[in-house]
Amino acid sequence: MSGGNDDAAKAANQAEKQRQGAISSTQGRINQVFNDPTRKADIADYVGAIREFHTKDLNEQKADSDRQLRFALARGGNIGGSTQRDQQKQFGKDYADGLLQVERKAQGAGSQLEAADQDARARLISLATTGLDATTAAQQSAAAMRTNLEAGRSTALAEGIGDVFGSVKGFADRAREAADRRRGLRDSGYNLYQPSAATGFYYGGKP
Repeated sequence: MSGGNDDAAKAANQAEKQRQGAISSTQGRINQVFNDPTRKADIADYVGAIREFHTKDLNEQKADSDRQLRFALARGGNIGGSTQRDQQKQFGKDYADGLLQVERKAQGAGSQLEAADQDARARLISLATTGLDATTAAQQSAAAMRTNLEAGRSTALAEGIGDVFGSVKGFADRAREAADRRRGLRDSGYNLYQPSAATGFYYGGKP
């Protein structure tokens, strides 16, 4: 009887060793796919593409805001004055902040992609214990990385950098409103530098 039991135990142990060996082989294949150096290159290219996309958006905003600022300064007669210096200083600060925002978005997108890869790796490694074979595991690993890349790209590109030069827009809007008020007064025949018929006083600080 003991001989039969020993044979059964040996067979069971052998089967378990084979199962563990298959699991180890599958998990090793999964890690091999995810650790492929080309993946790091893919992620670096991905980060660069996100950076380039948002930098283009930033520079387009910069060009448009620069035109708005020049028109607003000219409209208000502020060319060459302290207002121009202050606004251009703020404009430069906004652009620098925008570049930092672009870089944070690019690096953040790269980190999220790496995290998605690690989640997929962990899920497949867990599946290896349920009988997933090495070939199928390798295929699913590659597919997961492709899916992560496409999903990450769609999300990162959809999330823009927002209105970086809001301060310039606000200044331009105020300058436009002031010009509209002056135009309205002029069109109505009101002159800031003419005396009031009722008081004889001048407006605008001129005698």
